[in-house]
Amino acid sequence: MGPFLIRRIGHMLGVLTAVLIIVSVLLRLIPGDPVDVIMAGNPGITEEDKQALRDQLGLNDPIVVQVGNYAGGLVRGDFGDSLRFRTPVRPLIMEKLPPTIELTIFAMLIAVMIAVPLGLITALQRDRPADYIGSVLAVLGISIPSFLLGILLILFFAVEWRIFPASGYGGSFSSALWHFVTSGDLGPLKKSFRYLILPGVTLGVAVSAYNARIIRSTMVEVLRQDYVRYAQAKGMPNRVVYIGHAFRNALIPVVTILGLQIGYLLSGAFVIENVFAWPGIGRFSVQALGWRDYPVVQGVVMITAVIFLSINLLVDLLYVAIDPRIRYR
Repeated sequence: MGPFLIRRIGHMLGVLTAVLIIVSVLLRLIPGDPVDVIMAGNPGITEEDKQALRDQLGLNDPIVVQVGNYAGGLVRGDFGDSLRFRTPVRPLIMEKLPPTIELTIFAMLIAVMIAVPLGLITALQRDRPADYIGSVLAVLGISIPSFLLGILLILFFAVEWRIFPASGYGGSFSSALWHFVTSGDLGPLKKSFRYLILPGVTLGVAVSAYNARIIRSTMVEVLRQDYVRYAQAKGMPNRVVYIGHAFRNALIPVVTILGLQIGYLLSGAFVIENVFAWPGIGRFSVQALGWRDYPVVQGVVMITAVIFLSINLLVDLLYVAIDPRIRYR
């Protein structure tokens, strides 16, 4: 296990270096000047003032020098300073990350609660009405774009029926939960949940539909294996055969997909966060891209890459717990 972890960490460092170089170069190829964006509300600024600001921000340095200076700061844990806010980037990103984490956890809970029963039922009821209905629902969930589903939910549940707010953020759900546990006050928790439900359901439905199809296909394949038939021939209860034997061996591709999806959601579901005005890193990075705030975009991408690679490593380690036959040497 030790050599495997060392090799994977080395691989992660190589990937992060490549991501840093590629993103830094691509950002500077985007049309537009950060100084022009910063000075847009100051019509009295002269070209000499703009040039002095470019020199101060290091934007006139060659790309190689800019990337090298940024990489040196990353080694020290410094993500640079925002060109727009003139403050360190790391606190800005850390402020936007908790809402995205809460949205991701809530969406994945919904996805698992929908995908696992739907996938199991359609697999166990293969070529029966339940299978056809579940397959239609899953394909429909995959086919509907998430932003369209979000808009439809807003139209019905926020505009028409006025059950949930259309957009915004009701405060930290974890803080509200802790406040409820310590004081018994349900108000902040209820408010936070009302704002969380629509974006969470929008993300969860899209993820669950895909996972349900994966679970069905893997379960159908596993149920054909000889060891499953042998367990049934021994007279073992169906619950033990389907859950303890078949479903556990069908989990490996499911866990792989879930790991990728969690990494995607934690990196910020850009479209959904903008649709619901959710103050996460996805919406923040889109705004920073419009401001041409290079350090912020680079910081979001690097943190996203670290999260994504870490989750992939965790998924690889989970394989051993799921299937004892897997060993890393």
